[in-house]
Amino acid sequence: MDVTKKEIDAIGELFNIGIGSSATALSIILNKTVNISIPKIDIVSPKELDITYLEPAYGISVDYVKGLKGTNSLLLKRDDILRMVSQMTSMEITEIDELSKSAICELMNQMMGSSSTALATFLNKEIDISTPKLGEVLDTNSYKEFMYGRFHSVMTITFTLEIKDFLTTNFVTVMSDDIFQTILDEMRRMHPIT
Repeated sequence: MDVTKKEIDAIGELFNIGIGSSATALSIILNKTVNISIPKIDIVSPKELDITYLEPAYGISVDYVKGLKGTNSLLLKRDDILRMVSQMTSMEITEIDELSKSAICELMNQMMGSSSTALATFLNKEIDISTPKLGEVLDTNSYKEFMYGRFHSVMTITFTLEIKDFLTTNFVTVMSDDIFQTILDEMRRMHPIT
């Protein structure tokens, strides 16, 4: 796929705004100062996708059902998720049960929702997403096979998340090629980048 560095930077800025909103939501939920780094963006084939540094991870995936087509996932380390949920519930959570799953969904829904809202604003179109699906990602290969076997390429957007006096970690958004191609097409049409 032919994507210029300036277009990559513009996509990074778009998601920086969306994830910035997520940071605000996360800060309120956790009652702590949250900072998120400038994103690092890569476009790779599913075969090249590497999330081993997150294993084992938890991911929440949504399908876009209006305004865009494709799959978008948000992945965080399992242990980091448990720490955040413990902070959120004021209880020590050490394993994933129904209560913690509900809290994880709430936490990640806030982050995913903020990102989708930023996309809708940027593209000036109504965007609807499916009910989010939560799942554990034990290894990169099973994730690639489960999520992206049918796509030629994926875009990964990696951030460093810093929760003051609590946690510094990485998380990644993985987007199917049909989503980021639509974003690029709209970007080229509405905001020509030279």
